Amino acid sequence: MFVFNEGTMDVPHGWRDQTINVVSSSGPLEPGLTLSITRDDIPWGMAFNEYVEDQLNQVSDALTDFKLLARKPVTIARAAAFEVEITWMSKQGPMHQIITTVQLPEGRAMVVTGSMPGMMTPGQANEVRRIVSTLNLQQPKRS
Repeated sequence: MFVFNEGTMDVPHGWRDQTINVVSSSGPLEPGLTLSITRDDIPWGMAFNEYVEDQLNQVSDALTDFKLLARKPVTIARAAAFEVEITWMSKQGPMHQIITTVQLPEGRAMVVTGSMPGMMTPGQANEVRRIVSTLNLQQPKRS
């Protein structure tokens, strides 16, 4: 059973949740803080910290004027996680992101990204971290 905000669907056993959820503090066409949630499979045989490092390397190579401001291990919902804080230059201007990657069961990862055009204020950065800290993971359902 696949559960999402608007309802549920009965999908075949073994299908993986690859959805992207985005929530925003602003209205349409207004720049503001957004949170995106993505899920990914950690490649077979790769440790969680290796996966996080690999993802960070890919992002640093792909983004213009990439700067790593901070990187630290954290615990979210009793799960191992890493938080990275970065800035980079998009086509629309500077971006500031706090990216928290959470280790999920069965070789999966959830990535929660707080993004803000320009720079987040210390209060905004703290609010992103507070919101991420409220993550409550559910145990995978077996069919």
